[in-house]
Amino acid sequence: MNHQKSAIQKIIGPCVILAGAGTGKTYTIVEKIKYLLEKGTHHPEKIVCLTFSNEAANSLTERVIKKTNSERQPIIKTFHSFSSDVIRKYGHRIGIPEKFHILLPDDAKILLHKNFQISSYPCNRYVGEIGIAKDLGISPDDLEEYLSKANPEPLENLEKLYETLNFKFQTLYLKDKNKEKFQLKNQIEKLENLIKMKKFLNTWKAYEKLKARKGYQDYSDLTKNALILLNKYPEIAKEFEYVIVDEFQDTNKLQCDLLEKLAHNNNITVVGDLNQSIYRFRGAYKDNLDQFRRFFNVKKEDIFPLDKSYRSTDKILEVAHTLVKNNYKNEEDCFPVYSHDNNPGKNPEVIELINGNEEVRKIVEILKSELILGVPEEEICIMFRTHQQANLLKKQLEYEGIPFTAITKKSLFKTIPIKKTIDYMVILNHIKNRLKGGEQAWWDLAFNSGLSKEDSIVIARYLKENKNSEEPVLSIRLLNNLDKLNISEEGKIKTHLILKTIKSLLPEIEKPIPEIILKIYEILGLNSPENSNFKEQTLILQRFHSVAQEHYEIEQSTLSDFIHHLEIMKTLNIEIESPEIEKKGVRIMTNHATKGLEYNTIIVSNLAQKRFPMESLNNSLIPSEITPELKEILSEIHDEYQKKEIIKKHQQENQIAEERRLCYVAFTRAKRNLILTFARQYGNKKFLPSQFLNEINYKQNPNITFTQDLSEKYQKPEIKTAEEINKETSSEEMLKNIVFSPSALQIFDQCQKKYQYKYLYHMPESEPISWDAIKLGSFTHTVFERGIRANYRTEKEFLDLARIFQMQDDWNFIDLNEAIPIIRVFFERNKDKYNQKSKTEIKLKLKLENFNFIGYADRIDINDKNELEIIDYKTGSTTIPPKYRNWQLGFYALASKSMGIPKRLTLDMLKKEKPLEFLLDEKGNATEMHSGRMSFSLEEVKQELIDTAKQIISAYETGFKPCSPEKNCSFCNEWVW
Repeated sequence: MNHQKSAIQKIIGPCVILAGAGTGKTYTIVEKIKYLLEKGTHHPEKIVCLTFSNEAANSLTERVIKKTNSERQPIIKTFHSFSSDVIRKYGHRIGIPEKFHILLPDDAKILLHKNFQISSYPCNRYVGEIGIAKDLGISPDDLEEYLSKANPEPLENLEKLYETLNFKFQTLYLKDKNKEKFQLKNQIEKLENLIKMKKFLNTWKAYEKLKARKGYQDYSDLTKNALILLNKYPEIAKEFEYVIVDEFQDTNKLQCDLLEKLAHNNNITVVGDLNQSIYRFRGAYKDNLDQFRRFFNVKKEDIFPLDKSYRSTDKILEVAHTLVKNNYKNEEDCFPVYSHDNNPGKNPEVIELINGNEEVRKIVEILKSELILGVPEEEICIMFRTHQQANLLKKQLEYEGIPFTAITKKSLFKTIPIKKTIDYMVILNHIKNRLKGGEQAWWDLAFNSGLSKEDSIVIARYLKENKNSEEPVLSIRLLNNLDKLNISEEGKIKTHLILKTIKSLLPEIEKPIPEIILKIYEILGLNSPENSNFKEQTLILQRFHSVAQEHYEIEQSTLSDFIHHLEIMKTLNIEIESPEIEKKGVRIMTNHATKGLEYNTIIVSNLAQKRFPMESLNNSLIPSEITPELKEILSEIHDEYQKKEIIKKHQQENQIAEERRLCYVAFTRAKRNLILTFARQYGNKKFLPSQFLNEINYKQNPNITFTQDLSEKYQKPEIKTAEEINKETSSEEMLKNIVFSPSALQIFDQCQKKYQYKYLYHMPESEPISWDAIKLGSFTHTVFERGIRANYRTEKEFLDLARIFQMQDDWNFIDLNEAIPIIRVFFERNKDKYNQKSKTEIKLKLKLENFNFIGYADRIDINDKNELEIIDYKTGSTTIPPKYRNWQLGFYALASKSMGIPKRLTLDMLKKEKPLEFLLDEKGNATEMHSGRMSFSLEEVKQELIDTAKQIISAYETGFKPCSPEKNCSFCNEWVW
């Protein structure tokens, strides 16, 4: 009897089915369920099959119904769905109401943000960390106990100590005490981690209390509370007679514990492949099989390896096995898989290219060759480690006319019909509540309504000039005047249509939000069958309406409430995938997305070290000392350095093992052809071949064909953007009016289209993710400016001024606990520099050739020799690229010569170890004072400013070009492509 048949027929006691890639895992599960039903030893309703996705559960259900044709069917559900059912039925026993609400991860982020004012990055991080911690069986009490042992001081005291040490560190360079630097840095780093963990713990505890009060259960709670119920009331488990688990390798610690209680009679089958465990970053438990073996006393005869692949050929399987066996201490534990028909197949290919562009060219050549041979488009898949790596290929395929479908989904909120719907909702809300602002919604509607560029510019200027108007507010002014602006007759017709739509919607404004949305769809004709992509657009409209409906049912939200909800989602980077109808074409996917799929031809690209495998650092807020994997090991080690080394080694080994499994999954998707590509250079960086290629011995392995294509044949396609490029206006006209600034030149240098939209079309600026940091910067800059003008000579005067400002309406949102450390560092660094001659917020003008430049310096100090130090404050943590730093400081030096002799140029980075200070010599060469490693020439900066200004003028004549696809520019991705 073969392993598969034996596994199907083993229905007493534990059964472990180790299903190699393509060996018929799902078939085995379906046949086992069929066998259980036919034998009649178990009631169908008492057989439980647990999966990890709704897709898998639905697919299994469909196949079981077809196979068994029985009215009585087993329970086939996801872990979360099954746990939810148990809690709804029995949760009242542990104080959980039957009608609890399941809190999705994105809902949890919104909950944290709305109730505790937590900003985007920590909000996203906290929700992920809480989920992983609970899945590992770690509670807030466990973390609290660890932190109390590490440092029992309350958070407030730690923050004060951190502020003191940080102040000392950031002003240490003034006292020439570099010997203290290393020790101080370590103290600060340790303290910073403690503070982060304590803040996280406080949020976690508050989050749990809030959920309990509102009757919410998050995903991890479902498993945790189902386990609590089974522990307290073991008779619940007796409702189930047989348990089957699909994709067992992806179970987390809590799910493993749940299975132990659920399979009360030891009748349980788990099916999985340890080589395909690729979700450790989501909490998958590395030792799940070992725990299962111990608890259920699994013997050798209870384990059934499925080693006959019905997918791949032997040579593909051999290469995959050669790779993945590197994950095993004992290679014999990794059993090989063979094709069911002993088909050796053709050699997998490895192709080396000279750079990333040539790699794309080669992939396109391979695709064309495969298509000529008759391989269907849908049977070819190109894999990338990340979504961004695929951008260049997508543009090339568009240019070549090769149809493709990418698994990367577009955001629902960025689709044209939904953007338009939201714009109208925002305008209606501003009119209803007489709110200032709203210029972005008006700009969107005008810009996307087919207006000429001249009309668009007129409207954009009006928006810019009136965005902060009081009475009447901007939206009411536009409602009365938009079609009366100085625009063309055609423009007036188009703007009249916008106004007509708004006026038709005004009577609907008090209706429930789902009804308002349906009315917008109707008036705009968005759901008309005449639309070219009617089916897909209908799905998009339905999805957005359901989002609004769900929010309305829970919150009874008004129009204003729902818009606020959408703004929070945007702030937190929460995206909802836009539905798509499956399209024909070559498949482009990330390696993670291909799990469970198969294709005739697989191309795995970017197999270069640091691209695949990727390097990642673990900066978890859950200390390794309390994780199940390391808790016991680390408890016996008291040397901090040794402990750090063990944790570091453990993280590195686990990370590379996971990447290796991901690569194994990629290889074993191939049925007939496996092609691996890598380049020596991507962008401007050189790369070595992936270690995974070395592990399969790609140059000498007789089962691999290795070739080098080091030619340079790539031809950059002439890519048409969504907007036709026309001449904007003559350079002569532009030269009369245009004024450049270093920041404008930087925007152009980074993205020409962003410059065009900002400076030509006056596109309103949306709040950046770091808006809080920008507001803090504005506040501290104002304090510095006023204090220096008043010639304050003590730290207390500056701090008192900050407290006075913070009480004013304009600044009452500022957290003084964040501002005060910055002000203290500023004063200590600058107290002996500024004097009564010092100037603040100085407007500087400069003419280079025929170009006018303007900029503002934060401060200029003037000494008795008429020498200038020009200071620019930076209160953020980001580092300015050298090129743009040189442009900014160089411009200050060139433009300030009329005030004196520029001698010192300073970027006072108030959150960094020390400022960047450059000394200027008589020849205009600037050298950094502290290390001497950084330098630039004023003459070079001058020429770069002129050259960039010329490029901008040229762009006005020939068109502003979008960024290249490989750059992955977020602006071009949203507004151009």
